[in-house]
Amino acid sequence: MDAGFTTPDLGLFFKLEGVLYTLNDVLSGHLSPEDAMYDGPFGLKVMPLGTTPEHMKKANPANYPAVVKKIDGFDFILIDAPAGVKREAVAALRSAEEVIFVTLPETVSISDTLKSVAVADLLGLKKTGVVVNRIRGEDYEVPSDEIGKILELPILAEIPNDRGVEKAGAIGKLFYLTSPNKPASKVLTRLARRLCEH
Repeated sequence: MDAGFTTPDLGLFFKLEGVLYTLNDVLSGHLSPEDAMYDGPFGLKVMPLGTTPEHMKKANPANYPAVVKKIDGFDFILIDAPAGVKREAVAALRSAEEVIFVTLPETVSISDTLKSVAVADLLGLKKTGVVVNRIRGEDYEVPSDEIGKILELPILAEIPNDRGVEKAGAIGKLFYLTSPNKPASKVLTRLARRLCEH
């Protein structure tokens, strides 16, 4: 489920930007959740948000928790939420039971993630840990162990940067499916296995 109301990217990743109904329609109260679910790979169902200003106007983020509660029959519901304390981020966190934080090894991203951690604490959510994404190995990057100390969370995974991710997105493919043996994909596989066992 996409929760980036002002940055609705999930539909773009799955080439769903032209679908008739989106999660915005569900959040406006006009459709049921099933009406905005689309097939993804390996049985995955995807619920994108619309990308136009008209879509953004019709969705009420405050309805997000109620919509999530209506969804049944899945092993996991993953909500792709922005970091920070904006209304859309808080609405997504209010819908969750457990949170995995994703950050870049950069000060601004870590600061935004720290705000999300504070909101999760206020809501009493279970904080599983943090994933450090797009690590380039540059000396200006904040080391993962330091990120863990700042956020007071365990590091679940360190995903190396791969330019193939952008290339795959540009041609409408998922990097994980086009390059399953790349280091980034292997880290994601280990992370998924670990979370399933968890």
